[in-house]
Amino acid sequence: MAPSKNTISYAYPLCFIFILSTTTLSVAISTSYSSRCSSPSPASDYHTDYVDTLALLRSFQISIGYFSSGGNSLFSADDDYVNPRSFSFVPHGVFRTKDPTIIHLTATLVLSGPRSSTYIGHRHHRYSITQTISFILDGYYSFTSNDLCMVGFGTNYAADGSIKLHEDSVLRLRVPRPSKLTNPLVTGHLEGTNFETISLVAYDESDNYVYSENALCPPFMLENSMLEQAQAVKENFNCDQLKTHLRRLYKLEYMVDDSLAPRGYNIWSHATRMYINHGRFMVVEEALVADGYWDPTTGQLCFNACPIVRSVSGLSHTDFVVQDCKIKMSFRFVDVWTIRDRSVIAGMLWNSSQGIVNNSRAIPGIISVSGIQEHWENISHVKYTYTVVDEAKKHYISSGLSNKKKKIKGSFPGNGTYSYHDLEFRFIANHVGSGDAYPMTIGSMMVYEDRLAANDSLSDPMVVGMKHELLNVSYDIRYYAPPENWIRPKNGSYSISLHERRISAEGIYDRKRGTLCMIGCREINSSTDCLVLITVQFSSLDAKTQGHGVGAISSLREKNDRLFFEKIDITLYGMYTEQLFEAILRMDMESIMLVLSTTLSCVFTILQILHTKKNPEVPPATSITMLITLALGYLTPLVLNFEALFLSRRKQYVPFFRNNRVELNEVMLRVPTLIAFVLHLRLLQLVWYGRKPDHQSKAETFSIAKRKALQICLSLYFLGGILAGIIHIINVHTRRESPVVVRISQEPATIWEDLVSYAGLILDGFLLPQIIFNRLSGSRVQAISPWFYIGGTLIRAMPHVYDLSRAQNYIPSLRSSYIYANSHDDLFSAAWDVIIPLGAALLALVLFLQQRLGGASLISLQGSRLGSYEMVSTI
Repeated sequence: MAPSKNTISYAYPLCFIFILSTTTLSVAISTSYSSRCSSPSPASDYHTDYVDTLALLRSFQISIGYFSSGGNSLFSADDDYVNPRSFSFVPHGVFRTKDPTIIHLTATLVLSGPRSSTYIGHRHHRYSITQTISFILDGYYSFTSNDLCMVGFGTNYAADGSIKLHEDSVLRLRVPRPSKLTNPLVTGHLEGTNFETISLVAYDESDNYVYSENALCPPFMLENSMLEQAQAVKENFNCDQLKTHLRRLYKLEYMVDDSLAPRGYNIWSHATRMYINHGRFMVVEEALVADGYWDPTTGQLCFNACPIVRSVSGLSHTDFVVQDCKIKMSFRFVDVWTIRDRSVIAGMLWNSSQGIVNNSRAIPGIISVSGIQEHWENISHVKYTYTVVDEAKKHYISSGLSNKKKKIKGSFPGNGTYSYHDLEFRFIANHVGSGDAYPMTIGSMMVYEDRLAANDSLSDPMVVGMKHELLNVSYDIRYYAPPENWIRPKNGSYSISLHERRISAEGIYDRKRGTLCMIGCREINSSTDCLVLITVQFSSLDAKTQGHGVGAISSLREKNDRLFFEKIDITLYGMYTEQLFEAILRMDMESIMLVLSTTLSCVFTILQILHTKKNPEVPPATSITMLITLALGYLTPLVLNFEALFLSRRKQYVPFFRNNRVELNEVMLRVPTLIAFVLHLRLLQLVWYGRKPDHQSKAETFSIAKRKALQICLSLYFLGGILAGIIHIINVHTRRESPVVVRISQEPATIWEDLVSYAGLILDGFLLPQIIFNRLSGSRVQAISPWFYIGGTLIRAMPHVYDLSRAQNYIPSLRSSYIYANSHDDLFSAAWDVIIPLGAALLALVLFLQQRLGGASLISLQGSRLGSYEMVSTI
């Protein structure tokens, strides 16, 4: 069959084109073209019209290629996956010459690759950054020899930030015209005086391509359902959508033993995955280059393909050979899914030299190709067929999960209107790892792109059925686990790499009991094991537990079976949709409470400033240690949370939360804190430079009292910090010695976080330095305004009162979303929430009595009083 008008080519990767704007060279290149390029011979420029110029520019453009060899002096070792070496070639000037076989080109060649750098700090760290080198080139191309030769110079930034110049650079490329399946590569070298020769290779991306013939699809692939699907695809054919669907990871399954594979097919003997145009030039893996056409009659893509391998005698990693083009490929879109086949696109690879036997039996050496589906993809056109639901029901009944005599407490997802997100869950598995489970179908509805195909509510009768408690569902389960046959050491630490595992499952969900029972299929060692049982018991919607539920993944095989595995217990975590919205509303309320609390602190500080200005005896009788402690208390969150100022706390709930309401970000939350800090600095300034006492002896007594109060407070704070560190070490040691269990809770605090929380305790007792100062000086001056110490005490006590209430109504998630009464700002627990408010109130009461009765009236520390003063008669 000759290629139709829908002919397409995949002889080169489809990538975005980056246009680099440069200025056409108008000055002579430092090195003569003739002295560096023996051919093509230069010729005088000739007038070129606009349309011809655009066509020529596009025909020489290379959006992505690969380079190797001499680049080692300019780049570090290649990282094929994270930061691979690549190049682009962008012509920005093209001219016809008086010789019709020669054209004049100006272009920019950009090399990009990794470069190691060292960060100098308290530790030396080496990391990889991306370095680019741009070459401005001028030269000629011959249509007769297909050779391109250009000369010019390159520039890049050196490690010290200076610009490095690469003069007298020469680019030699072989650009096929026209390119075809057996000759698709652009190859060549870049030479320079200060670096070794660099080898280049890329796929030709021009429109001057000659398609191969006889790209026939096998008739034995077609069935009646496929022909019906082909008609539907034909009506909605879109080339861009086709490219999007093809660019993906594919799974390869061999339909016969490797020993039966035809000759010339051995390059795929060990491959289990295949990529199509996966966003980079693929040279490390075994590769195929293919072209073909879209057959609108059968709804198939038909390709001829040629293996590309490195030349044995090649001098560099860019020397490739295109082998015999005997491989055929065909692809079709899939519209019906089952538990065993959930491919968006499927197809076959085979050797054409073997021929096709008949319409009912596959030929030896055929490889089945199935495109792996991603959770976010649009699969609205796909219909799902349940095949093992009855088997899942049998296990559900036999396991006792459907016990109707068991008392049901609470309601579960499915009883009434709710979001299908409630059926999603994340889990932690014992000794294995963590994973996610997403519903693929709920009843007859497909889930894709984070929504249902029709209605976002499972109360729709189409979805759940009004009279049925059991709901058919299918899931895509992914988790990370150690390698197969790995045995966890009984003692000592260990380090392993976790591998992604995937289970396709389907079964039933009991909406009344919140129980999920499914049969699953998992891939293991190139085999598919469909004797896997998954059971999950969801927590009720109104449960006040931190976990989201529990479950298990177990094998239905005998223990002596090679595919048998031990039972994996899983613990679910996360929130239901209603809980998520409640958490967001709580965060909004806590944001307002935080702003209000800090604003009140600003008001009370202003009142204390006015009190200090109005009463000259206040500054010398005010504790400097107290004011410094408060100022540092406002400064600390500004410094520690600076990197999070512009982050949104709601992002951890995406994609569940899509409301566009106004949110108070960290900047808005910390503005009152900054104002409070500035006001405390002003208050500290007033006290520091305030009026001195009239009596010299009194001034000396106050000065000694302040120094001694500072010494006592620092000693207490230091001892408290030591105690906090010891408690942290004991807790860490206890966790390490305890048996390994699955914990659904936040990560244990670090030593730094515990110390920051302890600093919050110091702020709770902010009146302690003033009380000690009053005791040592015997002062009865009302130095602290009642607004300041009573208001400040309430501000420090209210978070603990709120935390007691919050603990009764809200279960924290794995990632803390607390804004007000945050554990990073203070010590919060059932005990501390009682002790701290009572302690703060007691300090406020002591200060009140000191300022009324005298500093030494309540606390009797023998020999600690430095002196006291009162008015006496002079008669």
